[in-house]
Amino acid sequence: MKSSKRIFYFLFALNFAVLILPMLSSCGKNDTSTPSGTDVQLQVLNLSPDAYPIELNINNLKVNSFYRYNATPTYFYLTTTAYPLQIRTTRTDDSIRILSRDTIQFLPNTRYSLFFTGLRSEGTRRSIVTVDDTASLPPIGKGGRIRFVNTAARNTGAHDIWANGVRIIQNTPFAGISGYATLPPGNYNFRIYPVNTSASSLAELNNVTIQDGRLYTLYSRGIVGRAVTDTAAFSIAVLANNPPKR
Repeated sequence: MKSSKRIFYFLFALNFAVLILPMLSSCGKNDTSTPSGTDVQLQVLNLSPDAYPIELNINNLKVNSFYRYNATPTYFYLTTTAYPLQIRTTRTDDSIRILSRDTIQFLPNTRYSLFFTGLRSEGTRRSIVTVDDTASLPPIGKGGRIRFVNTAARNTGAHDIWANGVRIIQNTPFAGISGYATLPPGNYNFRIYPVNTSASSLAELNNVTIQDGRLYTLYSRGIVGRAVTDTAAFSIAVLANNPPKR
């Protein structure tokens, strides 16, 4: 009799495991490191110094881990192309949980960047989404293309971008996205200035290699006027928007 009971409980436990394990697996974190059916990729940049880590939600489902201020971004594959996109705060003392909303119709085999910037203390937090359009790739032999996204944490007006002493991008407003400028392959020193001035740069980025047939995005971050030792000091950085691998 005891032997029969043991067999019964064993079979019951086995059947339960077979039923429940797939359910537990589906509730775990999605693997976004491998290509999805549509090959849509996204990277998230938290550029708000006082936002704390932020979460990305797509169609009310959290995607990936927290994004900390000024962390190195990387593209990941989306397992869903539903929308809207939401940025949510992890601050427990923040009365506003959803910081920004963006409705995007994702295109197959395309990369996107989401820049979250602004200041909680000034009520200016917002997101800027760029399409890292592989259709804009220059032909081989025609150099590389670079654009500028003005994602400074505080609105200090429009900015110009200079490369090796030549202005290549002009009058990009706060939260604005410039068009692409084409540069011959080589190494460049970039400077950012207030619009229509070139007396004293706000920040600089040196020895950036521009490769032939590639796309790049230069972006600003931080607060103009902060000391260079401050974690929120104003600076510029560059992203390589290489096309997704097929």
